[in-house]
Amino acid sequence: MKRQLAIVVALVSASRGFLTPPRRECKRRALDASFFDDLSKFFLGGEETPSQNNPASEAVLEPERDGFYTGSKRIITVPAVTMKAGGLRLYCNLYLMGIQNTPDAGSWKASKADDSEVNLRYRDLSGSIIVRFQEDEITVDRLGSAPSMSYLAAESTVLSGFVEELRAIVYEGDVSTENRLLTLESESVLDDALNSVSFG
Repeated sequence: MKRQLAIVVALVSASRGFLTPPRRECKRRALDASFFDDLSKFFLGGEETPSQNNPASEAVLEPERDGFYTGSKRIITVPAVTMKAGGLRLYCNLYLMGIQNTPDAGSWKASKADDSEVNLRYRDLSGSIIVRFQEDEITVDRLGSAPSMSYLAAESTVLSGFVEELRAIVYEGDVSTENRLLTLESESVLDDALNSVSFG
């Protein structure tokens, strides 16, 4: 089983499965993703996961929202009242680049696709965090259909710190409201974001 899993990981990484795909490749990526989603059924002998056996367990959960890229899921959305996009992006990019060794050395590899996004890829390649800065909101997506438990724990640490960093930007210090990099409708927006983190 470990050998088969290693082959699947090698196939996914060789096919650039964990790089952020450009928008024009979304249709092809969707076909690739459906192929890899069905691979687990093949290796498990067609067994269904517990959530597929018990539809009532899914009724309690809030429906998942698709992220910006094919195969990604939205984790956090922070709608902004006002945003000084350039300064906020720079501040948050520096913070996100600085947490590559959180919680352990070499946990994350950060990259910037463009000025509006930062990608953090986890060391076991089971998932990536994609933080996008848009004109009226900040979004955080998870790319990876089966993230490992160590990924989810590390993601929780990173995103909890990121939300607290946003809280400091919005509410701390002696900066007037009109000069803040980000203003929000209420502090509950950040509380909701913190509650949506995996192990938050």
